[in-house]
Amino acid sequence: MTRMTDPTDSLVSFQQALLDGELDLQRGALDRDLFVHQDRPQGEVRLTYARLEGKKVTALVIAVMSDPIEGLPCFQLGVAVPESHRRMGLAKSAVEAAIAEMKNGLGRNRIPTFYVEAIVGAHNEPSQHVAAAVISSAPTKVTDEVSGMPALHYARKIG
Repeated sequence: MTRMTDPTDSLVSFQQALLDGELDLQRGALDRDLFVHQDRPQGEVRLTYARLEGKKVTALVIAVMSDPIEGLPCFQLGVAVPESHRRMGLAKSAVEAAIAEMKNGLGRNRIPTFYVEAIVGAHNEPSQHVAAAVISSAPTKVTDEVSGMPALHYARKIG
């Protein structure tokens, strides 16, 4: 089952690691203003996409492997934008660009079709708007298994 986490925590730690020079960032193949970092915390592939202004992260999209859907690989997405950059469309733009980069990269690795999903808190309206615009306009009501709180599950087949 999928879980809801707060991607803001990842934004804070990614920003610090970037400032400390600990990250090896690559420019996106399709969007040269999007940077990607791949790592394997706890052995699972994690792709982190970031928009930057110099060394300041303006939008962050995290993609981690989740349970397959219909036998296809699935990546759970999380997005975070610093408070000073919210309400500018940066989250939507970053998620769209990250999905395009994933499709391009996975396609090169003979994975032409996959799913993306997001678990969004029932009271998190800004993230609901992003997920509805980019992932699916028909979410499923769920209870988050980590917090026990009501949430919405968005899923979209890519490919």
